[in-house]
Amino acid sequence: MKIKVLLPVSSGDRLKYFKLALNSILTQTFSEFEVVICIDGIISEDIDLYIKSIEDKRIRLMRNDTNLGLAATLNKAIRSFPADIYFRMDSDDICHRRRFQRTLEEFEKDDELMIVGTECIEIDDEGMEIFYKKMPFQAEIKRWAISRNPFIHPSVAIRRKFFDIVGYYNEDFKKSQDYELWSRAITKNVKMNNIHEPLIWFRVSNKFWKNRTLKSNVRNELKVSFYLIKHLNGYVFIPKILLKALLRFMPVWVNKVMYKYGR
Repeated sequence: MKIKVLLPVSSGDRLKYFKLALNSILTQTFSEFEVVICIDGIISEDIDLYIKSIEDKRIRLMRNDTNLGLAATLNKAIRSFPADIYFRMDSDDICHRRRFQRTLEEFEKDDELMIVGTECIEIDDEGMEIFYKKMPFQAEIKRWAISRNPFIHPSVAIRRKFFDIVGYYNEDFKKSQDYELWSRAITKNVKMNNIHEPLIWFRVSNKFWKNRTLKSNVRNELKVSFYLIKHLNGYVFIPKILLKALLRFMPVWVNKVMYKYGR
């Protein structure tokens, strides 16, 4: 079985976090995989030099001449590097050492299972643990998805077959591209699940808050929610969805308070 780990890196990413992310991949208890470092346009010189210094034979590079964005970069990597299963990872998060092993165990139990995500422990810029984020399980995923993302994107692993059934990431979505992809999978009754274990440390940084409150991100989330409302007859969720969108347009400090106490 061919396993590829897709690790995008772009401008603004920090070497300190990138090293932690990559090291957490390379030290997994399951080691039979390749890491595709997806360089999306211009990156910092220190990260570029560090990548060139890595001697691990499992490293593969893909470089975009210009910044294409996450959706286009992931699509390019999936098409360019064939695999049976793709693991996602972000350049500022950290994998638990057993993440790959536990995820593959779930796939082995069920040939129809197309996506496996995990729960996470959220950490701040200094790596301090701030929250254990639980995620929906099996039948809960469809209902959860109407009003919020049912997967933590850097925690997921996806079978190659999934893209034949559902299609690739929508490159028109510069933000929330993962949420849009899951929504199409839900309407096609693709089998998905989350492991009830925190197998990544997810960094809730200033970058996270900036992306969360972008108008383009809020618009895209609304598009996905109303797409699912239409297909799943979830009209009862409309007030909740509109309230969430309104809160996103408020100052960052308000969003931080709601994120902390409204979950």
